[in-house]
Amino acid sequence: MPDLLYQAFSFVCGQSGEHTWSPGGVLLPCCQRCVGLYVGAAIAALLHLGLRPRLSGRFVEIHGLFLLLMVPFGFHWLPHGPTWRAITGVLFGFGVVTFLWLVPASQWTHWTRGTRAAWGYAVGLVLTLALLPVLAELADRRAAWALAGLAVAGALSLAALVVANVALGLAGFTRFCRRVASPAGP
Repeated sequence: MPDLLYQAFSFVCGQSGEHTWSPGGVLLPCCQRCVGLYVGAAIAALLHLGLRPRLSGRFVEIHGLFLLLMVPFGFHWLPHGPTWRAITGVLFGFGVVTFLWLVPASQWTHWTRGTRAAWGYAVGLVLTLALLPVLAELADRRAAWALAGLAVAGALSLAALVVANVALGLAGFTRFCRRVASPAGP
């Protein structure tokens, strides 16, 4: 793995050697939980873009639970191993992307597709949860590069969603300020 990846992820991950996978003998640039988080974020962003599930009701509530699930595992209140660290990371990544997606999706007309999209999204989530630990345990260097690439894609997806939310927030604030500053009509 290039040193640049290790350095970049060192700002957001403790990179504990005992909690880091090394598929094919290649140490990943972030720990098991962060790999899960970023891979989950990358897959969730792709699923939101491609399937456009309806972002309301039960869907948002479930993703809120994904975020809350990180509390007992993230604070190590419950014992867990590599697979559980990755799974909680994936769920957290899916939750963060969903909540960061709410504002941008609300600005795009005809964005949602409905319940069929939600089923496809659920299949994508289950496949991610099942395949990530398997891929991480492979004795193949290509698995390391695939996971590192997905982690980078997830980090970039999260950054893009944050920028989109900030830009939309600033645009809304600017419209509000113009409305307040404009003289009242007759």
